[in-house]
Amino acid sequence: MHLTRTILPNGATLLLIESHQAPVCYFSIGLRVGSRYENDSESGLSHMLEHMLFKGTAKLKVGELAKIIEGSGGDVNAYTSFDETVYYATFSSRYWERSLEALSDSVLNAALDPQELAREQEVVVEEILRGKDSPNRCLSQGLFEQVYQKHPYGRPIIGTEEKVRGFSRKQVWDFYQKHYIAPNMVVLLAGDFPAKKAYARLEKIFGSLAKKTAPKEKIIKEPKQNKARSLVLTKEIQSYNLALAFPGPSLKDQDLPCLDLLSHILGEGEGSRLDMEVKEKKQLVHSVYSHVFSPAQPGLFMLGATLEGPKVEKALSAIHESIQKIQNQGIGVGELQRAKLNIKSDAIYEKETIQGFSRKYAYYESILGHYDFEQRYYQAIEECNAAEVQQIAQNYLDFNKLNLALLRPQKRAFQQQSKKLLKAYQGIKKQKIQKPRSNLEPQWVTLKNGFRLIFQENHLIPTFVLRSAHLGGLRVEKNQENGIHYLFSQLWARSTAKYNSFELARTIEKTAGSLEAYTGKNLSGLRGDFLSDKMDQGLDLFLDALLHPSIEGEGLNFEKMAHLEAIKREKDQPSQQCFRFFFEALYPKHPYGRSMLGKEANVRAWKQKDLLHCHQNLLNPKESVLAIVGDFDTQELLDQLGPLLEKLKPSKKQKQTITPDPAPKQKIFLENFNDKLQAHIIVGFRGLTFYDQERYALDILNNLLSGQGGRLFLELRDKMSLAYTVTTVNQEGLEPGYFGIYMGTEGSKVEKALEGIEKELKKLLAGGIKKEEVARAKRALVGGYEMEIQRKSMIATQLAFNEVYGLARDEWQALPQKILQVPHQAIEDVARKIIQPDKAIISVLRPKAKA
Repeated sequence: MHLTRTILPNGATLLLIESHQAPVCYFSIGLRVGSRYENDSESGLSHMLEHMLFKGTAKLKVGELAKIIEGSGGDVNAYTSFDETVYYATFSSRYWERSLEALSDSVLNAALDPQELAREQEVVVEEILRGKDSPNRCLSQGLFEQVYQKHPYGRPIIGTEEKVRGFSRKQVWDFYQKHYIAPNMVVLLAGDFPAKKAYARLEKIFGSLAKKTAPKEKIIKEPKQNKARSLVLTKEIQSYNLALAFPGPSLKDQDLPCLDLLSHILGEGEGSRLDMEVKEKKQLVHSVYSHVFSPAQPGLFMLGATLEGPKVEKALSAIHESIQKIQNQGIGVGELQRAKLNIKSDAIYEKETIQGFSRKYAYYESILGHYDFEQRYYQAIEECNAAEVQQIAQNYLDFNKLNLALLRPQKRAFQQQSKKLLKAYQGIKKQKIQKPRSNLEPQWVTLKNGFRLIFQENHLIPTFVLRSAHLGGLRVEKNQENGIHYLFSQLWARSTAKYNSFELARTIEKTAGSLEAYTGKNLSGLRGDFLSDKMDQGLDLFLDALLHPSIEGEGLNFEKMAHLEAIKREKDQPSQQCFRFFFEALYPKHPYGRSMLGKEANVRAWKQKDLLHCHQNLLNPKESVLAIVGDFDTQELLDQLGPLLEKLKPSKKQKQTITPDPAPKQKIFLENFNDKLQAHIIVGFRGLTFYDQERYALDILNNLLSGQGGRLFLELRDKMSLAYTVTTVNQEGLEPGYFGIYMGTEGSKVEKALEGIEKELKKLLAGGIKKEEVARAKRALVGGYEMEIQRKSMIATQLAFNEVYGLARDEWQALPQKILQVPHQAIEDVARKIIQPDKAIISVLRPKAKA
C-alpha cells in the first residue's frame, strides 16, 4: 500500500492509496459539513442536500449516476453525520475513470432542480416517518436531546417534517454554494488504478474549483452537567429498551484510547463484564452493550440493553454495580491484554477489502486534519495501563453526569417513573504479517462417513475462517418443531463439553476471534474467524462447539426467554409482519410459509433432549460440509480434522419428502392494519430453485429493477415520490422461492403505489427491457460479486453452500461468466414466467384510519 497526500492550491485535499490486492477501487468525496454546521432554520439541510446530489447535473440525468456506477460493477451511496457529508462508491477498477468522473460531476455540479427538490422532500419525509416507527431511533433521539440541550448534536440529523417540507430551492442552493467548496473537501481514491493518470485526473477536476475561504463555524459548547437526568418514553412496541450515556470524548481527546479499552472490558463482546454478570449470570437482560461515541466534538460513553419490564430496575442496579467494581477494584491484567488484542485485531480484519482499510484515512483527514491518526492511537492503546483505565472509569462514569432513557410499551403494567429509575441505578453502594504466497485452488476431501471438507489456502492476510453447513433449518421443521433450529442456533456456540458459557466467551475473546452459529430456511451451521497465530486455540474452540455443544439448563431457560421476547419484538417490525402475511399465502403448507422464530407454545415445551436431538440430526455426515479458507497448511489441518469428524455417525432420522406447494392460480389480496405511521406493500410471485438455470436471468432482472439506478427507484421514488424505500426481493430455495417488490410508503399513498407498481410491471412485460439496462445489471452483479469475494468469509460460505446444495464445485468462480453469458431473450422469458399479475400475491399492511 502506498499513500500520497496533496493539498491543492485552492485548499482541496487529495488522498491516493495505491493497492493492487484486488481489481477494485473505492472513491469518496467528503465535505466538512454536517448537521452541527446548521442553524435552527437549516436543521436537516445537509441531509436534504445529500439526497439532491443524486438528482442530476447538466451532464447527468436523474438516476444516471447510479446507472453508471452500478453498471461498472459497483455501488454508490452517501451519508450525512453530525460532522460531515460523504459521497462514496466502490467499483471494478477496469471502469475507474468513468465512475470517478460521474460521482465528481454529481457532487460539484448539482442541478438542484425545483421539481426534483419537491419530490425528494416527500422521500425524506418518508424516511423521517420510518425512523419514528423504529424503537432504536426513537430511544437514541430522546437520549441525544437529553444530553445535548444546547449543542447541535441534540438535533436530528435528518431534520423534522416541518423543516424539510419548508426548504426552498434558494435555501438549498445557498447552502450548497456556501459549504461545497474546495477547502471543505477531502477526496480519496484507493485501490487498483494507474497512479499518475489518476492523480492528473483528480487534480484537473478538483484543482479547477475556485479558491474560497471556508465559513467560520459558530462553536456552541454544551454546559457542564452536574446532575443526573432521566427520561421515560412510550411507544406501541412489545419490548423494553434501555440507554445510558455519560459525557465523553471527541476523536482528538487524549482519553479516547483508555475509554475504548474500558468500553471493551465493560460491555463489548460476549466475554465482557456486563455480558457475563448482567446477562449470563443474573439473566436480567436479553442483550447489553457499551460503546464510545467519539465524533469531532465532545461525544458520549454509552451503554444499553433490551430486557423485560419487571427487570428494568434490577438491571440498572446490576449495570451500576459492574461499573463500580471497575471504579473501586480496577481491572485485571488479563482483561486489559484481551481488550488491547481485540482492538488491534480489528485493524487486521479491516484489511481484507479496499474500502475497509482506506475510508478511515479520509475520515481522520476530514475530522482531525491529518490522516495518520491510527498509528498514534494504537501506540496509545499499547501504552495504556490498568490504573489509567480505572481512573478513566472514575472520572467519566460519574452518577451526576448520567443520562438515562427508557423506551417502554404504552400498555404494560410496569410503568416506571424516571426518578425511580435513577434511584434504582444509584442503589448500589459504593501480531506479524507473513510474506504473501500464491493462493492455491480449493481442495475437496470426502471422509469415509461422507462428511466433506474443503480447503483453500490464502496467505495474503494472517487470518483463517471456518464455515460449516448442514442441511436443516426451517425447511425440515414440522409444526411442533417450528423454531427449534433458531433456538438451537442461539445455544450452539454458547457452551461446550470443555467450556461453560463464561469460559467459552472469555476464551474466544483471548483469541481476538469470533465463533457463532447461524440458521436459515435451508441450512444451519457454525462460523469461526480467527487470527492465524491462534490456529490451535481457534480450531479447538470451533470443533468443541461443532461436536460437543452443552445445552446447559440455566442457559437453555435464559435463551428460551430471549426467544419468546424475540417473537414479541417481531411484531414491532411492520415490514416483517407484511412479509409474514405474504409467506403464509404463498406457502400454505410448505415450511417456507412459517416464521423462523416459530410459536410461543413450541418454545415453552422444548427441553434439553429436544435441542440435543436437533444437533444430532444436523450433524448427519452425508449432509454436512466444512469449508476452511485462509492462512494455513492443508495437510496439517486435514490431519487434525479428519480423525475427529470421521467419528460422526449417520442420523437415524428418516429423510423427509418435502413437496412444493402448487403455484397460485389467481390473484390474492391481503390487507391488514396497525398503529404505525408508514404503510408496507409486497407484490410477489412464486420464484425459482437453486437448480433452475433461469436463476441467472432472474438475478439480472432483479438487479435492473432494484437499486438507485433501477427503474422502480427512478419511477416510483424519484419521479412520483411514492416511497422512501422501494426494492425487489429475489430468493431461491431447495423448493421454489419467491420474487417480489417491496415498498414502504405513506398510508394515504397505498393505492397510488399499487397503481405505480402495476404500471411498471406491465411496461416490463410488454418488452420494455433495454439492452443498456441489461448490460448495466450484468456489470453491477459481476462487479458486486467480485468485491464480495475479496473476503475469505464469502469464499468459504460460497464453497460450503454450493457443496451442500449439490451445485457445481466451480460455481463460485464461474458465476460471473454465467451472468455475462445470459442472452437478452432469456431475461424477457423469465420475466414472463415469474411475473404473472393475475397470479400475484399482494400483501398490504397500513395504518388504521384515524377516527
